[in-house]
Amino acid sequence: MSEAVHENAEMLLLQLARFGTGLSRSLAAATNEPDFVTNAPVLVLCLLDLDGPTRPGVIAEVVGLTSGGTTKLLDRMEGAGLLHRTYGAIHTDHRGVQVELTARGHTLLRHATAALLAHLPDASATVKEIVSLMDELEGTPPVV
Repeated sequence: MSEAVHENAEMLLLQLARFGTGLSRSLAAATNEPDFVTNAPVLVLCLLDLDGPTRPGVIAEVVGLTSGGTTKLLDRMEGAGLLHRTYGAIHTDHRGVQVELTARGHTLLRHATAALLAHLPDASATVKEIVSLMDELEGTPPVV
């Protein structure tokens, strides 16, 4: 792989990190909930809002955490009133757990999406650079 490809890949990583950092700051400021607007909690909130109630195993798969890590995350989020777990709610599995978004979780997510939309004009140049770098790297074989 050429040096230019490596440089473009590094620039892409840098631009993605910049976008993520800026977005995280915007979300934390807009929601006043810095502990719950990082990647994993936002993924959980979006998943529950878009797909409805689901099982912790599905959340673990989407978020990329172990079952223990997912349990800890859900404990924190439930303790903050963002979601609710119902035990024995699955007809075919009386031990099964169902996780659903609460009104507070829905409100936090709406604040987060509003912050994202407000952040986009400032991030426009970064997003364009990300797209440009992705276009340049598309089809490049993943060789170390």
